[in-house]
Amino acid sequence: MQQIVVALSPFTRRSRSLGVSHRDLGLDRGLEPGEHLVVHDPVADEHFTAVVTDLGFELADTTYRLKIGTRITAAEAAECVGPPTEDDRFTTQDIVALLAALRRGERDVAAALEHLSGI
Repeated sequence: MQQIVVALSPFTRRSRSLGVSHRDLGLDRGLEPGEHLVVHDPVADEHFTAVVTDLGFELADTTYRLKIGTRITAAEAAECVGPPTEDDRFTTQDIVALLAALRRGERDVAAALEHLSGI
């Protein structure tokens, strides 16, 4: 899981939504819709979960809309962005990956049912 560092304004904290620029963040790869992230606010020294909800493409940049989730501890953030562990214990990263797979499966089933109802 990737971590981005950005100061969160009071408005962003209330609205739970954030627009960010690929270029301003200096990302080494593009983000995907539905991708889970860790957002670190260095001003407040807080970490939050987030998910990419929308993409926007411009000639010189890509913008992302993020939905800010729950606040997590620095230890949880480190676990999320760190390499997988070698033991059999479930990590926060494992659970997030399982939930993301479940959501994708749910969307696939809903799309298939919608297609079948139109036949």
